[in-house]
Amino acid sequence: MGQVSDDAILKEFFEIVQVGIVVEDMEKVKQGMLDVFGLEPDSGGDVVYKHCYYRGETIDAPVRSAFYNFFNIQLEFLQPIGNQDTIWSDYLKMGMHGLHHIRFDVDDQDLANKLMAERGIDIWMEGTSLINPSCRFTYYDSFDKLGYIVEAVTRAR
Repeated sequence: MGQVSDDAILKEFFEIVQVGIVVEDMEKVKQGMLDVFGLEPDSGGDVVYKHCYYRGETIDAPVRSAFYNFFNIQLEFLQPIGNQDTIWSDYLKMGMHGLHHIRFDVDDQDLANKLMAERGIDIWMEGTSLINPSCRFTYYDSFDKLGYIVEAVTRAR
């Protein structure tokens, strides 16, 4: 590994657990995963993340998802639904599809936010986990610096 000038961020962001992929057509993706890998999603469906912070506003964020757990990582496919602007619909409006985010599980969400802010990376969207309401998720606006979004989710205790 190359020389690291400040390893504080690597102590917090050390475990990649998920690759997020934004798609326009979930059924096409699910059929493709079945045709190529013989896999059905482990979970997914239409959900609404309530009371999310999104670009300075509070919103309810609807999304269609499909989760595949294989190769020691989770693939999360996301299709924006409804008319609400969200981080997922923003991505499609930018003309993007495919790799959306890399998710890290972190111990301290506030520290993760501070470390990203110190690097000039703002919060794009933040909310409460649907799986564990004691956990938060944060999407960071790292696209210009990295070419993808960084997501941090509080590690369940």
